[in-house]
Amino acid sequence: MDKEFLNNSLLSFPKSSEFHSFYKSLDIYKEWKISTGKMNSRGHIIRSKPYSLQLQELFRSKNMFRRNVSVAEIVSWLDGYKIIERLLIKLHDDLPNYTFNQVEIYSEYMIRMSKKMRIDYILKYKEKIMLIELRMVSNFDKIRPTWEKKKMELIIYKDLLENYLTDNIKIYNYALITLPEYDIRKKIQKHIDYNINQINHLKEYIIEFLIGQL
Repeated sequence: MDKEFLNNSLLSFPKSSEFHSFYKSLDIYKEWKISTGKMNSRGHIIRSKPYSLQLQELFRSKNMFRRNVSVAEIVSWLDGYKIIERLLIKLHDDLPNYTFNQVEIYSEYMIRMSKKMRIDYILKYKEKIMLIELRMVSNFDKIRPTWEKKKMELIIYKDLLENYLTDNIKIYNYALITLPEYDIRKKIQKHIDYNINQINHLKEYIIEFLIGQL
């Protein structure tokens, strides 16, 4: 694995398949639902769950961030884990197993000398990396402005990384904006369909640009 990303990320997976093992190990009671509501309110419900305590302890043990993780951040991570798990299932279906497991995954990578700026996900394949930022919004009207904001953040992240990564590393950016899929226990089907389409698009983007197999 790349030592720079390994040493400065909350989570690191040398093989894509290992992310699935990690996600399964959280042992979330019932299936995690990406739902409506404020992150703090959603976090209050799961504050004392074993998987929340596990993530809190992981954050503390890294000793990188100078503060404790909030319950809102944990909810955001769990939403993201759900999206990335779906993405990896689709990638696994479309790639040879050997190629799939050459993709390294890093989560919450802290950029050097950036006042603790963190990148949601970095996918690394050989000498190429893809920076992925995730954000959930409440409705369709907020997708475009949020995407534009995230794209600007990614441009800044890329610029900061280029200050110290070797010149042979090719960097790609991708902002993935999602919508809540449940309102309490009721499915919001048009949001689910939208998220599926967006994950499919990201999968194709990864295969074409990061892997280079389209």
